[in-house]
Amino acid sequence: MKKNKQLVIKIFTVLAAVVLFFYAGYGFGVRRGSNYSPPSYIQNSSKDKLSDVDFSLFWQTWNKVRELYNGSSDPQTMVYGAISGMVSSLGDPYTVFLKPSDNDALTSDLSGQFEGIGAELTMLNNQVTVIAPLASSPAEKAGIKAKDIILQVDGISVENMTLNEVISKIRGKAGTDVKLQMVHLGSDQPIELTITRQNIKIDSVTYKTVTLSNKKIAILKISQFGDDTVNLANKYADQMKKDGVAGIILDLRNNPGGYLDSSVSVAGLLLAKDKLIVSEVDKNGTKTEYKANGSSQLVDYPLVVLVNGGSASAAEILTGAIKDNNRGEIIGEKTFGKGCVQQLEPLACGAALKVTIANWLTPNGSQINKIGITPDNIVQLSDTDSAAGRDPQLDKAKTEIIR
Repeated sequence: MKKNKQLVIKIFTVLAAVVLFFYAGYGFGVRRGSNYSPPSYIQNSSKDKLSDVDFSLFWQTWNKVRELYNGSSDPQTMVYGAISGMVSSLGDPYTVFLKPSDNDALTSDLSGQFEGIGAELTMLNNQVTVIAPLASSPAEKAGIKAKDIILQVDGISVENMTLNEVISKIRGKAGTDVKLQMVHLGSDQPIELTITRQNIKIDSVTYKTVTLSNKKIAILKISQFGDDTVNLANKYADQMKKDGVAGIILDLRNNPGGYLDSSVSVAGLLLAKDKLIVSEVDKNGTKTEYKANGSSQLVDYPLVVLVNGGSASAAEILTGAIKDNNRGEIIGEKTFGKGCVQQLEPLACGAALKVTIANWLTPNGSQINKIGITPDNIVQLSDTDSAAGRDPQLDKAKTEIIR
């Protein structure tokens, strides 16, 4: 009985802490949050009126499940489920509770280091689809290709799984195997591959040059705005000066976003000082402006930006800043349309809360949430193009940058 009482107190403290942190509502997203400090007691503000909330139904249900359920139940898993249910009741797909393992996975993603097979996945037409295998990764070596559809992981169908659930099952400790059943683009015959997971390290920024009409052109690809993005972008900005490039193609295709401050810093390389990058509007209507405050060392180079439906969040912030400031031409397909702001708040025991706390607007005041950014020059990239190794979007960018 004493142990159960201690468990109840511990669970209540965790639940109350999450409620308090949600209503406190810090920051920007994905913006790094403050360190977690568990409260010594629950303090109800007049605004939140948490004293009017009756938790007795929760505890009644908890006790009945523990007493009557004819199966195994793990108290910690039940706590995570309760918190997840509370957060999901808000109806916002971007506000989520991250249990410790999910928080670790997100942190690993943004650091560019994780254990897995090295393939970027997305949900396309309700099917788990490969965007691309990473160069020299176990996935590439096993023969996985862009547009492959994953049907099973370790003999279990992924039909009713979320993308995160599939990714979680594919990932695992380096040296262990995962068995995938999949279908290549253009085929209806499933194949099975057994792949050994490895430690994967991804640089969020890559750089190369191509010569077009006797001009050296830089191609800078940013796959996400993570921990290493700013340092790599600055490094390659210096390299462009040394290489004597005549223009820049910035590839933001399939960039799902990341940290706001990384996106703002990259914008500071491309825009003149004090140019508006993005405005944030919180639930009270308070507007915060973020302006270019970097070296502006790339401001004089002709610029073309590539985007598509996988360009989201922080990638759209940078795209909107370039478009509205008439800094460069946007080529490709309409972006994803994620114009809301999340704050990543650390919680107890390694968990975290990713919570929407504001919307953001492009410099011209445009709201892009669920709308996206339409390129100046729309160029489609079809499945047939991908299968044939063609890239009409990049080809168009090369044509425009040398005009």
